[in-house]
Amino acid sequence: NFIAALQGYRNSSQAAEHLADQQLADKGRLLASLAENNVNLPKNIFDSNTLFQIWQNDRLHAASANAPQNKFLLANSGYHFVSYSGLRWRTWVFQSSNNIIMIAQRYDEYSKLTEEILLEAMLPIIWILPIIGLLVWVIISIGLKPLTKLATVLRKRDVSDFSPIESNKYPKEMTTIIISMNQLFIRLSEAFEREKRFSADAAHELRTPLAAIKVCLHNLEDKLTGNENLNMLKISVNRMHHSIEQILALHRLTEEQYAASLGQCDLKHIAQLIITEMHSAIDQKNQTITLNAESVFIKGDSFALALMLRNLIDNASKYTPNEGNIQITLQKKLNQVSVLVEDSGPGIPQQDCSRVLDRFYRVGGDQHSSGVIGSGLGLSIVSHIVQLHGGNIYLSRSDYLGGLAVEIVFILKDLNGDL
Repeated sequence: NFIAALQGYRNSSQAAEHLADQQLADKGRLLASLAENNVNLPKNIFDSNTLFQIWQNDRLHAASANAPQNKFLLANSGYHFVSYSGLRWRTWVFQSSNNIIMIAQRYDEYSKLTEEILLEAMLPIIWILPIIGLLVWVIISIGLKPLTKLATVLRKRDVSDFSPIESNKYPKEMTTIIISMNQLFIRLSEAFEREKRFSADAAHELRTPLAAIKVCLHNLEDKLTGNENLNMLKISVNRMHHSIEQILALHRLTEEQYAASLGQCDLKHIAQLIITEMHSAIDQKNQTITLNAESVFIKGDSFALALMLRNLIDNASKYTPNEGNIQITLQKKLNQVSVLVEDSGPGIPQQDCSRVLDRFYRVGGDQHSSGVIGSGLGLSIVSHIVQLHGGNIYLSRSDYLGGLAVEIVFILKDLNGDL
């Protein structure tokens, strides 16, 4: 529309200039006619914004009061622009059988005339364009109202709500869309139900046999003490059990479940519970674990945050040698909460710091130099939990203990998502 209006303005401007040129030429032809009939022309026949000269055989026959005594313009017949007396003039030259007529009009007045013509032509369009725009906006708004209503309904829906949309509340034209969306909701609901059943079935079908195998292995240890094959089998079973627990934990951490279980969580209290829970395993290696913390609350899922700290402390304990040190620091900085877990283990090479956050990746692969059982999921789960909570995770070497330092930074928000 804008381009069309611009093109229309250009065309109108050209038409207005052509009309003004015609008016100037008409004045010139009037002068020529009067001169041919030997009419005595008054000097003030036109206003002061117009000047003219009539030459007969190189002699000035008649001129306006504001015209010079010499030829105003040395040019062929037609339209020209001339600078005279500090002003620009639009000039028309006409040569009859005996006379040369030169007539000029000040270009500022000439432009004013074309603008007046343009305004007369364009003003009705300028007035009506906003009215047309308003009408188009009203019509489009009315036409899109059902879609806006549908978008509002979908935006306000709970993440776990897959109930069908009532199609009788919308125009017939939207029936096909509503039916397709309801079919999609049914398929999504069935998919989520399958995932829930998978989690429950996997927990039962995988954990129960492993528990029985571990009991049998424990009984066999009394009879086959020091048997190398039995030790390898025990290590493999423990590794399988660890992998299953991590996979099930990762499966539980979906965005839908996270959004449904948000609350204010005390990280210091969660850390104390995890340390108490893991204290016996840490004590077996004569390790020292220290918690430097103040009570800090963040908006999140308490189960996910507990799993995050458990994986971090478990990692630190597994890869820290006997009589090593582990330190956990919880600190509030302005609108941020920092969770720092450091250990005195071997750490992770800088080039592997980003890769260890990928699923199933372990430094050195299955033949890890420490000989520690692992699935390569621990830090991946930690990274996933941090992303769900809108935080950032950083891996580096600990300046204090010399091993790995994992720092997690959360932005403080209330339950409504505001800072």
